[in-house]
Amino acid sequence: MIGIEPVVKLLSDLVAIPSVNPCFDDGNGEKEIADFVAEYARKVGLEVHRQTVLEGRENVVVGILGSGDETILLETHMDTVTAKGMTIEPFKPEIKDGKLFGRGACDAKASLAAMLQALVEVANRGTPKCTVWLAAVVDEENGFNGAQKLLSSGLNAHYAIVGEPTSLNIVIAHKGTVRGKIVTKGISAHSSQPEKGSNAINHMAKVILALERYDAELRVRQHPLVGSPTLTVTMISGGSGANLVPEFCQITVDRRTLPNEDPMAAWDELKRFLQSQPDLLDLNFEFAEPDLVNWGMEVSADSLPAKRLIYACEKFGIAPQLLGVRYASDASVLMQGGIPSVLFGPGSIDQAHTSNEWVEIEQVVAAQKVFEALIEG
Repeated sequence: MIGIEPVVKLLSDLVAIPSVNPCFDDGNGEKEIADFVAEYARKVGLEVHRQTVLEGRENVVVGILGSGDETILLETHMDTVTAKGMTIEPFKPEIKDGKLFGRGACDAKASLAAMLQALVEVANRGTPKCTVWLAAVVDEENGFNGAQKLLSSGLNAHYAIVGEPTSLNIVIAHKGTVRGKIVTKGISAHSSQPEKGSNAINHMAKVILALERYDAELRVRQHPLVGSPTLTVTMISGGSGANLVPEFCQITVDRRTLPNEDPMAAWDELKRFLQSQPDLLDLNFEFAEPDLVNWGMEVSADSLPAKRLIYACEKFGIAPQLLGVRYASDASVLMQGGIPSVLFGPGSIDQAHTSNEWVEIEQVVAAQKVFEALIEG
């Protein structure tokens, strides 16, 4: 790749390393990409630390010690979603028409490349005023365990920029998530005599219809940046045989919360709603404890990270919008730990997780320059 920007070569190398989250069938984890990031940083003299999060899965924290008092945290994730169903070679990065294609190119290896190369360029010029840590974490696409470990390690900063595909805009608010399971129980019987049984799937159909009514009620609530809370049934399973009345059915429910809404309070509200529905009073259904609980986040437009990013962007003629988004990120974990955070990075969320995922190279280069300006003040 002679003649291309170092950050583009770095992004190509990152995309070529499969790092699918192990929650997916084709997931191999982040070990190989963590090794690469650590070695890349070590070769140029950056300080390198590794944090064990889960078995075989480590955060990589690299940085520069500055001469001043301020500390900036740049944070993004190394894991990707599944590569199954892609219409391009997922781990053979291709550059075409000003875009780089491959799994993770947009979400979020473009941000990782821009952040890491910015640190390299700043380090080559000497000691910056502020101390900067770049945390490349695991497990953002599933349970946010990497970000949680980062906080529990004691790392602190005056503010954080979380790398996500924002089209070089600044995200100051996003939703949270609470995700859990609901189970209905019935009585098994031979399907030739269904009257002798009690059909758990039929019961669940009534629950799902009630959840549709609840979702409609939620949409009346509005937040100026992220819209309304939502509820989605995302998975269903039940029954044990083609000729048996099912005695068991289970669904997974994904509830998206508003930025300052307590996720567990939202889950409890969902329980109360279902338990109050007249058509469900005679059904046998249970709630499991949520599998995922993650707060939303929101900072003001004049918060420290927003102001610093706006200033850095304007140095390069970029006029970022201040936005809210409907997805969740590691920023909410950092916010719960007391670190004011915003989202910023190259690429559009519209390309994330897609079958031909790509990112505009021009945005990756621009993001690197913005991160350099941010670090150097």
